[in-house]
Amino acid sequence: MDNLLKEKGGTFSLNKREPIHRWYSYIEGYSSCLIKAELDKLLAINPRIKTVYDPFCGTGTTALVASCQGIDSYYSESNPFMQKVIETKINGVRFLHQNHMISKLEAYIDFIAKYKIHEYTVWDGFEKFFEPRQLCELLTIKALISEENDEIIKDILYIALSSIIVKVSKMIRRGDLRYATEREYRTENVVHCFIEKMQEIIFDIKNFGGTLQSSTTKVSEDARDNNYSDTFDCVITSPPYLNGTNYIRNTKLELKLNDFIVNEKDLPSFHSKGIIAGINNVSKRTTIDTILPMASPYIEKLQPVSYDDRIPKMVAGYFQGMDQVIKNLSISIKNGGYFTMDIGDSQFAGVHIPTHQILSEICRQYGFHLYDEEILRQRRSKNGMILSQRLLRYRLEK
Repeated sequence: MDNLLKEKGGTFSLNKREPIHRWYSYIEGYSSCLIKAELDKLLAINPRIKTVYDPFCGTGTTALVASCQGIDSYYSESNPFMQKVIETKINGVRFLHQNHMISKLEAYIDFIAKYKIHEYTVWDGFEKFFEPRQLCELLTIKALISEENDEIIKDILYIALSSIIVKVSKMIRRGDLRYATEREYRTENVVHCFIEKMQEIIFDIKNFGGTLQSSTTKVSEDARDNNYSDTFDCVITSPPYLNGTNYIRNTKLELKLNDFIVNEKDLPSFHSKGIIAGINNVSKRTTIDTILPMASPYIEKLQPVSYDDRIPKMVAGYFQGMDQVIKNLSISIKNGGYFTMDIGDSQFAGVHIPTHQILSEICRQYGFHLYDEEILRQRRSKNGMILSQRLLRYRLEK
């Protein structure tokens, strides 16, 4: 993989052109080419690899690539909307293609194009994120989808609508979800955007649905609740970066659209699911039972200089959570199995947090031996500090 492809492969950008992967764009993801290259490397070492697990599956890139290679995949993912994306893109597509149900999806295009738009003025507080016309178009399509009896068809339709919801709102996703500026904002026709996305999805199912050879299986919502034992040949994943990003708030429009929340007050209920990675995962009530010795020196440096007193707690909680995840991986991966982790380091108030080094120390305690490390790309933080994104490759010896 050349340097440019390697650098872009560490982001989701290349997936925007890849069939099925492109259905729902995910800023925090990596690209399919990175995972395919990694699986090819592992298969060259051990051609008998039959199972792969991603404990932080996101939009399902690892699972989808594995399916195309005939490898059974397993996943954990705490965001319920992302679970729907993963299940739909793999198990849903396989079912629709095998049962020749694409014509039912095609019928929706003509139906929605001709349907009368209803009037809506409120949406549990979420109406503030949309212009009146866009809200009416969005909720009209949602109402039509909700009447569908076939759950797989319904999920496909919801993914299509979810994939455009930020585009047709007043919001924009630039790292975090925020209101678009006047220069950034464009008024979009929801019906036209939805039909375009449906046409893309139908094309992909027709032409690429047959390439999905294996299914995917949910292990748990929270990777810390993985109770499998000696099951997985390898793990390929990208844990949440320790960067303050609120992964739940970033998908609040999608969570609302898919009925996982009623209003914004419901969002904090998801913050306790998954490991602590963002400031909004921390509250005054948050207590960290154990500060890992390998993380302690950095937390001590942070405490007197942090601009937010939640930051030291966030760092302590992150590594405590990752310790639990890695401990479980040491049980669920087979002896001699492989663990590839995409991770970046962080800085807060000028204090560098070498996340990759601390995680490698944790891994070493549980029998994971680092046999290779690769820098994918470097970037600068707002204060000019050089940070890097790396692939860490381990082998487990029990």
